[in-house]
Parts: sequence; structure tokens; C-alpha cells
Amino acid sequence: MKILLSKKMYLPALSIVAGVVLLLALFGVSTYRNLDRQKAAAMESLHNQAIALLQALEAGARAGMMMSMWHEDSFDALIREISRNDAIDYIYMISPDGKVSHYGGTIRLSDTIVPLFPPDDDSRIREEVRSLPDGSTVYELAKRFQPYPIAPESGHHRQMMPQNGDAFDHSHASDLVVVGLRMTGFSETRQADLHHAFMMVGVLLLLGTAALFFIFVIQNFYLVHKTLKQTKDYTQQVLASMANGLIGVDPDGRITSYNHRALELLGVGDTRLKEKGLNAILDYKATGIDATLNRCEVVLEKELIHQKPSGGQISLALSTTPILDEAGACLGAVLELRDLTEIKRLETNLRRAEKLAAIGQLAAGVAHEIRNPLSSIRGFAQFLKHALKGHPQEQDYAAIMVEEVDRINRVVSDLLSLARPLETKPLACSITELINHVARLVANDAHSRNVTLAIDMAADIGCCRVDPNQLTQALLNLLLNALQAVEPGGFVRIGADTDEAGGLRIRVSDDGHGIPREQLDKIFDPFFTTRSRGTGLGLAIVHQIVDNHNGEIRVESPVAQGQRGSCFTIRIPAVRVAASQAA
Repeated sequence: MKILLSKKMYLPALSIVAGVVLLLALFGVSTYRNLDRQKAAAMESLHNQAIALLQALEAGARAGMMMSMWHEDSFDALIREISRNDAIDYIYMISPDGKVSHYGGTIRLSDTIVPLFPPDDDSRIREEVRSLPDGSTVYELAKRFQPYPIAPESGHHRQMMPQNGDAFDHSHASDLVVVGLRMTGFSETRQADLHHAFMMVGVLLLLGTAALFFIFVIQNFYLVHKTLKQTKDYTQQVLASMANGLIGVDPDGRITSYNHRALELLGVGDTRLKEKGLNAILDYKATGIDATLNRCEVVLEKELIHQKPSGGQISLALSTTPILDEAGACLGAVLELRDLTEIKRLETNLRRAEKLAAIGQLAAGVAHEIRNPLSSIRGFAQFLKHALKGHPQEQDYAAIMVEEVDRINRVVSDLLSLARPLETKPLACSITELINHVARLVANDAHSRNVTLAIDMAADIGCCRVDPNQLTQALLNLLLNALQAVEPGGFVRIGADTDEAGGLRIRVSDDGHGIPREQLDKIFDPFFTTRSRGTGLGLAIVHQIVDNHNGEIRVESPVAQGQRGSCFTIRIPAVRVAASQAA
């Protein structure tokens, strides 16, 4: 494809070359024909001029014969007079034996010249171009001398005797008259024509070369423009495909370029960003953008919490780099926005893991020492409860002691469960049946609190491979927390469906008082609770169970702007199985 495109690109240049070659051929043929015609015309002109001169000589001789004083010297004078013409180099009259009888002109060849006509040759005229010893050329024409006119009725020469009958030799009728005309003008004209032709060829070649050069310049410009466009398109694709947001600003802080990811991170649209400007969305002074534009300072990984216009918040890392020219002047800045949400989540999980490790070490060290005394205290409390019959108040005290010891024992058990890794035993089970089972476990509690418990299941949820016991415990803790958060007449909803990747997604939501925003990052921490009798381990255990399934849990409170309640969402990359494999 590239080779074909390259050939197409060179077609115009090849066409110009072919056109120039064709024009050169046509011009060459035309010039050759013109020169040939001009040569023929010049030779014809010389021929006619020579014939006219010879006829003038013959006419002069005839006229002289009619005069009484005509003789040989008069004929010789006539030849010399005619040869005074600037175009004539010489005129000879040659006898049949080759001797020169009369001569006129500026050039004398010799006294004896080989006859141009053999004795038996009846030709009247013969012509040729002769080269002289000095290198010049002459046009030479030879003609049999005819001093007497031809009688029309007989076709023979009519003798016209001069008045002095012995003054002119009648034998001249068999002589030859040779005239040589100078070809200097012809040569100069032909040289001028050739020079003009060569000049035209040169001009044509120059025009063709210029046209070819122009075509190559145009093609180079096209290639450069195409390469620049491809580079620009590729750069735009790279910027559009970046995982981080990128914004370019001029020295005045006005936006010059940006990618789509920057709009997503800032939570603004293209039109709003152009209308309001970046300084209305980000604080230039607080973020260090002003320092970059004014002092060419580099700002790296400046963390900030950005409030999106939709109401959500996002944690961003902002890096600002100045754009410098060759003189070091600031031409603007490049802003890189990086989403820290996942990093913050990993940091939170790491801190939580460190806390759990510390709790595990503590629980492993004191659990045995706490449980042994608790068992003794519980035993004595039960003994006192039975021994103090008849003393109701003292029996109530003993019962309270037993309940509190049991509560401490449950806390220690939860601590041990939280501290040591839970062994996950995934089984193929029906998610619908599992959620219905959890709902039945809390149905009485919801009824006693006058809370509506709703189940919202997707039709195609099917069966997944999970640990049913651990997942039941996690959902049970979430439902109990939701029932305690809503007021009488409220509702709690549990449902399940599949996410975009095909994994399992379970939601537990309520319309209770919700969770304060400042507490959202702490609710999964061990021992964090807002209830007076809570242990603060329920949500921590839920988080651990979800982690054991390689999933994640997120909370939204409020669920939507202007609404109350909370929504816990569990996502598990569960493996879908056929219903026939469910336990």
C-alpha cells in the first residue's frame, strides 16, 4: 500500500518529465524542419540571384553587341562591373578547354579550371557549394553562356552581329559562365537560427527543470504536511489514551489544550471548562500553578481534594511543569492530574492490615489469659444466682454479671476471628437461596421493629462459588446494622445482581439516619462504633470476609443527593456455575 502511494505521489513529476521530453521532441522536429526550410529558401534565393546576375550578363552582352564600339575588352569590363556587387566573390568565363577567358571579382581561383560540364553534357545550369582555401564557403552556379536570343519559331540561336563584325568572338556561345556568391549572410543567418533554437531548447529545459523542482517541492511539502498531521494525530491519540489528565495553559493561565481524562477527573464538561476557565475550578495559588507560571517552579505530586460540581469528591495528585523557550522564558505550563483513589484505598487497606496484625498479636497474647478468669467469674456468678434465691435484687446482679461475662467472651471470640485468617471454603450455591435464608434470620427482628424488609434479586443471578457460611455471616451483620439504623416505619433492602465484569454484586441499603461523612473512612476499623453497647468488630469482620473472597466493599451515605440512608455494596469476582452443581 505504501509503495503504491509512493508511486502515485511521483506520477505528477513523471508526467512533467514526460511532457518536457515530448515538447523537446516536438520542438526539435519543428526546429529541424524550420531550419531545413530556411536553408532551402536561402539556397533558392542565392540560386535566383545567381541566375539573375548571369541573365543580366547575357543581356548586357547582347545589348553591347548591338553597339558599334563593342569588343572583347567591353565584355571583360562588363564582367568586372557586375562583379563589383558585394554579394559576388568571383565571375569566370571558361572556354571549353578549361582556360579562363574573362574574370571579375575579389577572389581568383586559377587560370585553368576543370570544366564543370563534360563535352557531351547538355545541361544548362549546374550549382554547388564550394569551400575556399581561407575556410569560407561560396555558392557557385555555372551556366552555358547564351549571348544570342533563341528564335521562337525555330528554337535555335539567332545570330545578332555587332555593327563592327570583328569586335566580338562568336565562339563565346560555347563558354561557361561561373558565378560565386558570398554565403556569409547565409551562414550568419543560419548560425543565428541555430543559436535561437538552442536558446529555446535551453529555456524549455529550464522551464521543465523548474517545473520538476516545483513538483518535488510541492511533494516534499505534502510529505512534511502529512508527516506533521500523522504526528499530530498520533500525539492526540496518545494524550487521549493517557490514564492521567493533561492540561496545557499559556502564560496567562488560559487553557490551550487538554485531554478527555482531565475532564473526567475534574468532573466538568468541555463547554464549562472553556467558559469558566481552569482558575475557576482549581485554586492557582493553593495548587502552585501560579508559582510555575510566574517563577518557572516545578510542582510535583501536590495532593488535593477536588470537589466535583456533581457533589462528589476525588483525591488528586497535581504536577505542574513549566514550558520554556530557548531563552528560558516561560511559555506556559503542563498540568498532570493523577487519580489517587485507588492508591488511597490501598493505603487504607494497608493501614487496616497493620492494625489487624497488631490486634492479632494482642489477641493471641491475652485471649487465653482473659478466657480462663472469665470462665471462673461466670461460674461463680451462676452459683450466686442460684444461691441467692429469695433475694431478687441480688439475683438480678448475678444475672447481669453472667450476661456481661458472655459479652466479653464474644468480644474475645470476635477478636480471635478477626486476628487469625479465616479459611475460606468456596462451594457452589444459589445466591437467591442464600439471601432468602439471611432474610428469614432477621425477619422477626424487622417485624418487631416495624421495619419493612425487601428483597430485590436479578432474574439471571444463578449460582456462584463462594463460602456460604462466611457470606451469610457478613450479610447478617450488615442487615442487623441496617435494622438498628432505621426508625420504625422505615425499610431495609437487600438485593443481588451481576456487575459489568460478570462478578457478583450484593447491596444492603436502608433509609436510616446515615453515616456522617467524617466517619466513612473509620467504620471498618476495629473497635469503632457509634452505639453504646457495640463492640466495633462487626463491620471489620465483614470487611475481612469480603477480602477473603478477593472482593471489595464500599459504602455510600447518603445514597443520593437529597436522600437519607446508607448503601453497602459488596463486589466479589465469583465464578458462575451451573444450577445443577449447587449444594
